[in-house]
Amino acid sequence: MNNSTADYFIALSNKLSEENKVVVITSKIRKTNIKLNENITILKWPTKRLTTWKGFRFLYKTIRQYKPDTMISMFSFVNLFLIVGWLLRVNIRVAWIRTLSSQYAQKRYKVCRKSLVYGLSTDIITNSNATKNDVITFFRIPESKITVLPNSVKDYSHSLQKIITSTESLLYVGRLHPSKGVDILLHSFSKLLERFPNLNLVIIGQGNILNDLVKLTESLDISKNVFFLGEKDKESVLKAYKMSYCTVIPSYSEAFGFTVIEAMSTSTCVIGANNTGIKEIIKHEETGLLFETGNSVDLALQLGRIFEDEKFRNKLASNGYQRFLNYFENTYAINRDIKFFKEKSLYDKKV
Repeated sequence: MNNSTADYFIALSNKLSEENKVVVITSKIRKTNIKLNENITILKWPTKRLTTWKGFRFLYKTIRQYKPDTMISMFSFVNLFLIVGWLLRVNIRVAWIRTLSSQYAQKRYKVCRKSLVYGLSTDIITNSNATKNDVITFFRIPESKITVLPNSVKDYSHSLQKIITSTESLLYVGRLHPSKGVDILLHSFSKLLERFPNLNLVIIGQGNILNDLVKLTESLDISKNVFFLGEKDKESVLKAYKMSYCTVIPSYSEAFGFTVIEAMSTSTCVIGANNTGIKEIIKHEETGLLFETGNSVDLALQLGRIFEDEKFRNKLASNGYQRFLNYFENTYAINRDIKFFKEKSLYDKKV
C-alpha cells in the first residue's frame, strides 16, 4: 500500500533480503513508489477472507515448500500464521501486534481463542509499552515473550521545505470514530475561536460518525471554520501536516500514535492526549504538548499557548523533529530491528 506502514515493511523486507531468502504473503497488492528487491518472492493470498480452509491449505503448502526458519505475521494473518507455524515446527514464530484490544469489540470466547493463539508464538513484537501492557493484561502473555519496537516513518521534511506553514490552521488526521476524540477537538476549537476568530480546522479521514461531527460543528456554530476533506493520499496528508500550525491527536487511547510521528517527520508542532502510546512519544513542553484526555478545556488551553507564543511553538516543532530522527525514523528503526533479529539468531539463517 502507498502509506507509511507499507514503506517501513517494504524497506525491512529489502534489508532482510540482502542476506536471506524472503517470501512476502499479502492479501492485496497496490501500486507504490517503493519497490521490493527482485529476489523477494511475493505471493498473493488466494481468498478474500483470510480465515478459510483454502487459505489454511495454501499457507500449509507454502511453508512446507519454503521451510522457513522464521515466520513474521501481523493484523489478520496472525492466527493462521501462528497455527501453521506451530504445526510445522517453524523455529521462530513472531506476531507483530500494532493495535490495542480496546480498538475492537471482543467477545469472551474470541479473547480466549486469541490468547491461545498468541501462546503458539515464540516472540511477540509490540509497537509501544502501552500495547505491551495490553497484551500482558488482556491476553495473559508472559512479559518475557514480548519486545517493544516502536513504529517508524521516513523523514519527509526535506521534500516539504517549499510548503509554507499557515499560522491560522489546525489539523486532525485519522479515522472518524468515537475512540478518536474528534468531538473533544471540536469543542476545544469552538472555545479557541472566541480568542482567535480567523483560525481554521482541517479534518482528514472517514468514519461512521462523520454526520454526527458535521452536526456538532453546526450546533457549535463553527461550520464556516471547519473543513472535512475525507480520505487523502499520503502525499496530500504530508503537505497538510506541513501547512498546519499544529496537528492535534485527541484520541482516548492509541496503541502507538502513528499520526504523532508522521506529523513530527514534517517538522510541525504536535499536541496529543496524555494517554497510552501518545505520551510515550510526546515529551510535554519539550517535543510537543499533552492535554488531559477527554478534557476540551485543557486542550483549548494548550492550543492557546502556541498561538500566543509562536517562538514556543517553533521550538516544540524543532525538538519534536529531532526526537523523531533519534527514535522513530525508518533507517534508525530498520537497523534497530535487524539487530533484534540477529540477537534472536535469525539474521544469519534463511528467512
